[in-house]
Amino acid sequence: MKTFSSTRSISGLRAQGMRGSALITAMIFVLIIEITLVGYIKISTNSLNLSHRTYFADLAGNLAEAGTEEAIWSFNKLQYATDATSINTAWSGWTLGDTIADAGITNMGSGYTSAPTVTISGGGGTGATATATITTVNIGTNASPVYVTRVSSVNITNPGSGYTSVPTIAISGGGGTGATAESHMAATRTFTYTNLDQGASATVKAWVAGYQGTSALPIIVTKATITPQQGPTIEKYIKIIMTKSSAGAKGVLAYNAINWNGHPNADSFISSTTPGTPPFTQYDPLNARSNTILGSLYGPTVDLGANGVVSGNVMLGPGVTVTGSGTVTGTTTNNLNINFTMPTYPTNSGSTAGVNLGGSVPATLPRVADVPSARAADGNYYYYVSGATIGSTTITAGMKVVIVGSGGTSMSGGLQIGVSGANVGKATIYMDGPMSPGNSQINTGSWAGALDVYTTTTGNCTISGNGYFCGSLYAPNATLVGNGGGINPEDMVGSFVVGAITSNGHLSFHYDEGLGGTPPAKAWSLGLWVELQTAANRALYASKLNF
Repeated sequence: MKTFSSTRSISGLRAQGMRGSALITAMIFVLIIEITLVGYIKISTNSLNLSHRTYFADLAGNLAEAGTEEAIWSFNKLQYATDATSINTAWSGWTLGDTIADAGITNMGSGYTSAPTVTISGGGGTGATATATITTVNIGTNASPVYVTRVSSVNITNPGSGYTSVPTIAISGGGGTGATAESHMAATRTFTYTNLDQGASATVKAWVAGYQGTSALPIIVTKATITPQQGPTIEKYIKIIMTKSSAGAKGVLAYNAINWNGHPNADSFISSTTPGTPPFTQYDPLNARSNTILGSLYGPTVDLGANGVVSGNVMLGPGVTVTGSGTVTGTTTNNLNINFTMPTYPTNSGSTAGVNLGGSVPATLPRVADVPSARAADGNYYYYVSGATIGSTTITAGMKVVIVGSGGTSMSGGLQIGVSGANVGKATIYMDGPMSPGNSQINTGSWAGALDVYTTTTGNCTISGNGYFCGSLYAPNATLVGNGGGINPEDMVGSFVVGAITSNGHLSFHYDEGLGGTPPAKAWSLGLWVELQTAANRALYASKLNF
């Protein structure tokens, strides 16, 4: 019988064991590679899906923007026209709706003790209803309050149907008088996009309130919806408020913080039927409107205090917040973008050469001896001063005067702009000191467009008690301070760009809408742009975009 040596048996078993270990190791290695490849594929797939979602999200934003641009193009084609033929031409391709989109206050009235009744009639349709909201403002002092309760907004509760022209809004009851409003009808349009990347499709719905061109602040809202082949739909909402073009601020804009104490308020009015043409109506609570803007670029806060009222919109820079329990009747958005750069001051040479007055300003400008020989080619009379105080000086009606001050030139109360028949004077002031009328008045008989004041000062511009300023103030490095407060309801009339605002009592701002009414080359400009990101903000326009 044959026998096998134990040595050979052990050697064979070792070889088999080594081959088995190698096989197991290879299998484990293959498993690791497989897991790694599967993970890599999943990561790549997720990255691809994320890239597609990001691409579609950007595309949705671009398509929503394209919808707003179509509406803006129609507004710019409409320009200043409001007749039916021009409206139909400008909005060709749009559906001009037969319902009421919203309403705008044209006069807030006064004396209301309860919310008045709103009645909508005419226009060929039926069913539209609305409610009014009232707001109380103190136009006096803390010690001697004078309260005015006004209609701050009209809210459409039922848009009705069948309207072929703009219906009339009547406001009655509530114990007050003078409030008026206008209705705005909607234009709508749907844009469809097919064969997008990865087989996706998209629609853009655009809704415009106030397309007729009569509204002071028309609204555009667009909704872009992209439907990819895989995954949920993607939506982007954009809201735009249009405004009549003008060079100045449409209210009050501050570079830094706004701190309101006491009973400040901001609203608007219109000084004359034709901007810049007499007769001029001075601000009164009875002719107040709610089309102003209060804004701060860097804040960090806009403190409305306990009783501040903004009859209009608040615009903020990124990260700026509104504090206090004051009231904002319009929209608050974080999309303010404005350039606070100072203009170039004229110099006493070349086309802006003029008269050197030294350290004082005459009681009347232009001086009789300078007419017409000192008038520049642009029609202005240029005067240069140093270390002067611009006070009780009258600008002759129909004359344009430029005063350039250096060496600490400041402005106190007393400057008046002459008005004679249809002739209105004009003063443009460039200086480096503060504009501080204190308890005095500046430009009481004309309108805000007759006076432009630019100053580089870093000090305070102060108005106190019954002090009054009517004009456009551009002081981006200064703090505008309101001290105390008399019973004068006017305070600051016009438009204002300042470094900061501090109110230690009664300080009111009244934007003259006439400043935006003088026709420039382009009729409409962008007053507000915001992406509607929250569900609450989108819900406000869900029914408007359901067409």
